[in-house]
Amino acid sequence: MSVEKKSMLAAGIAYSLFGLSYLFSKMALNVTEPSILLFVRFSVTFVILNLMVVFRMMKLNLRGKNLLGPFLVGLLQPVLYFILENYGLKYTTTSFTGLVSSISPIFTAILGVIFLREKPNKKQWFCIGLSIVGVLMVSLGTSSGENTLTGCLCLLGAYLSGGIYSILVRKLSSKFSAFEMTYIMFTIGFVFFAGMTFVQYGDQAVSLVTQAVCDWKFLISCLYLGGFCSVGAYMLANYSLARLPVTRATIFNSFATIVSILSGVIIMGDPFTLTSAIAFVLILAGVTGVNRFAEKKEN
Repeated sequence: MSVEKKSMLAAGIAYSLFGLSYLFSKMALNVTEPSILLFVRFSVTFVILNLMVVFRMMKLNLRGKNLLGPFLVGLLQPVLYFILENYGLKYTTTSFTGLVSSISPIFTAILGVIFLREKPNKKQWFCIGLSIVGVLMVSLGTSSGENTLTGCLCLLGAYLSGGIYSILVRKLSSKFSAFEMTYIMFTIGFVFFAGMTFVQYGDQAVSLVTQAVCDWKFLISCLYLGGFCSVGAYMLANYSLARLPVTRATIFNSFATIVSILSGVIIMGDPFTLTSAIAFVLILAGVTGVNRFAEKKEN
């Protein structure tokens, strides 16, 4: 299998794993508060990453390297992204969240043009549009709560930070491996969210964490989010970003929508409508087209 195909497969698997994160996050949040979830999730991730180093499953060589770039990546994703997205979800409707998330590939594509000189061609822009329309068809079918200016700005900030994260990973890929980038990102996330939890809850933090992990649904959710999602998915995403133009790598984000809906249909018994089916076709056509119509010089 060529490097290009491996990178596309990695991106597809990564964003499919991200799609299931919504289901597991919802399960965990039925048990405890968001800050407790984030602390436990990143604790699981930090332990797994260090076990991989200790048992030499992955190589970690940071000696002599300038860590400023990866440090900025870690502040953007997961720290800033998670904070802004959580507040955005709190202060906007579900449909508006879907609307903003659907245009995130445009953010990334524009940033790629500005900073990386990776310009999608007309056919790729059209396919990006197809994928966005598919996501919009799904997201506009649900609504709850109210939209506020604070929520709107938080969501825009979250997805903009996600786009900048993709650009930085692409630029740093020649100096850091996918594992090294993932290790630094989530070490920063662990330190930040651990500190935030103990500042917020003080002496009660330990008892709240202990109470949460005693619930098997919460524990399973954190093992998935911290292991498969944070470690596995982000390593695969960082791998694909290092080898594919950012537009081609991040367009697979639409897969998260498909997997999220299918998991709701299969596991939660949500209805599957004709609109969902049409949206799936548009998303798949968009993702396929962006990669199918790539210029030869991108490969």
